Amino acid sequence: DNTVSQALKPSQWLSVQELQAIPAVDELTLERLENMSLEKGAELLQQVYHLSQINHDVEPNFVPSNIQVYVPKPNGDKIVAPISEMIQRLKQKQNFGQDEVTIIVTGLPQTSETVKKATRKLVQAYMQRYNLQQQQQQAQKYNSESEEDNKRQRTSSEEDYSEQAKNANTNTGDIIVIDLGSTLTNYKRYAMLDIEKTGAKIGKWIVELTSELQLPHETIHMIGQNVGAHVAGAAANEFTRLTGHKL
Repeated sequence: DNTVSQALKPSQWLSVQELQAIPAVDELTLERLENMSLEKGAELLQQVYHLSQINHDVEPNFVPSNIQVYVPKPNGDKIVAPISEMIQRLKQKQNFGQDEVTIIVTGLPQTSETVKKATRKLVQAYMQRYNLQQQQQQAQKYNSESEEDNKRQRTSSEEDYSEQAKNANTNTGDIIVIDLGSTLTNYKRYAMLDIEKTGAKIGKWIVELTSELQLPHETIHMIGQNVGAHVAGAAANEFTRLTGHKL
């Protein structure tokens, strides 16, 4: 608690010119950050973060109202709906949740092509785990990149994951992607996201999901990407608070 009051004044760790060069949060766009080098971008975010802590006047206040959710199918199609409507849609899907269900919470802005590709690869890895044979046949449709690009860009970690998928205890299951990242359309929303309240909303939704579809909590797994990992943790805590069970 005393860290901020004992901290150096900004002018003691940044020159006047450096302070003047720091943009306002409203001016700090995701496109601007993506076009910077990793080192410059990280340095700028660190400066903005420390400046924001000086008077404790920055409180997280962004809670997305109706996050988009999608359920990828082995044939490359998706079931897409707002989170408030998805449970009803899943009730119409035959055999949904008979085995494992992995819920992925995205946490990076989907306006970036780099992020879109990373999210696609993440979902594809789980599709591969759960539907190995079908995924191998349908990978080209699901991933628009050419097979040559896939081979050229495949990393050793992806190959390792493929081996793990083949040796997994189960190769059947369903995936739900809670696309929180698509609501983070600018840096301010990303920075001001209220982790606890957003996670609590998702946690309540998972309670409703397991109840309405009669899914045993033992089969539900959660994974979060970037800030989505913190939201996933808050959601799991809310699920435990409401049900007494751990995901």
